[in-house]
Amino acid sequence: MQEKVSVIVPIYNVEKYLRRCVDSLVRQVHKNIEILLIDDCSTDESSVIAREYAAKYPQLCHYIQRDENGGLSAARNTGIEASTGKWLAFVDSDDWVTEDYVSAMYETAVKDQADIVCCNSYYMAYDRDKIKEIHSVSDITTQSSHKAKVARLRFFAWSKLIKKELFVKNNIKFPEDIWRCEDISTIVPLYTMTKKISIINRPIYFYFQRINSLSNQNQRNVDISFYPMTVMRMMKLAEEGYELELEFRAISELLYGMVMLMVRSERSNKEISQHIDGFEQKFLNWRANPYFVFLPKGKKIFINVAGKKKVMILKILIWGWDIIGRA
Repeated sequence: MQEKVSVIVPIYNVEKYLRRCVDSLVRQVHKNIEILLIDDCSTDESSVIAREYAAKYPQLCHYIQRDENGGLSAARNTGIEASTGKWLAFVDSDDWVTEDYVSAMYETAVKDQADIVCCNSYYMAYDRDKIKEIHSVSDITTQSSHKAKVARLRFFAWSKLIKKELFVKNNIKFPEDIWRCEDISTIVPLYTMTKKISIINRPIYFYFQRINSLSNQNQRNVDISFYPMTVMRMMKLAEEGYELELEFRAISELLYGMVMLMVRSERSNKEISQHIDGFEQKFLNWRANPYFVFLPKGKKIFINVAGKKKVMILKILIWGWDIIGRA
């Protein structure tokens, strides 16, 4: 008999996209599912739409209204607490999935006796007509070493099927005090808490990036405190024995992601240099990390330049990449 899968959909002001998301979920081939529609105090018609689906599909869709707006992590945690399935899947409310999304993930988990299953995705940008495939990591497969998976698999909560027991027995929740990049401090520690991760190397999840999404908020003086917070929480929660893998994650986030955002949000050269100095004090031998060679060429160049604190060169690199991206 199929085990129940709880699909958790956090909702906040997504009236333009919500029907597309939920329609893809109610059409799932895997029938033993519950779709938890968690409204985080939307101010548009999202709650009306979610209630409509709960009324139309009472055996599948369950509407949950949060008492106060708490953000994406809080909505996900509400969904985990309310879930009754053995498996959890997180689908963002502006995304959608193929009809065999849940069945493919579940059947792979059963076949491989895995605790976590990751799949490839399609990336749908707001300003692009074309779609791009996102690999979990193109050269990582189910047969790859577990440490390689911990170091390199994408850490998004979406495009994953995760055994609920991992959250419960390890008391893992999404951090409600971190507003961006919060997944890394939840999903990566979960990777270290099992040695059974399987990969589906085909895209069955559609990730849609809106122009006003959190990941596009690069305005001047934007709060960047989330970056060190989420990395430190990742390292605190992860199991022992993965020091190099976690260091590689820190390199990617703090020398690439955070420095990139600091440049884009017009932080001073001094502030950027101080951040890099602080990173190097904590990770003394980061240049010798064995996973560094797996970074894409552009990212590797950026990190090397950041390590030398050549801020003006970083600005030129970002300017050039933006021009190419708009071409």
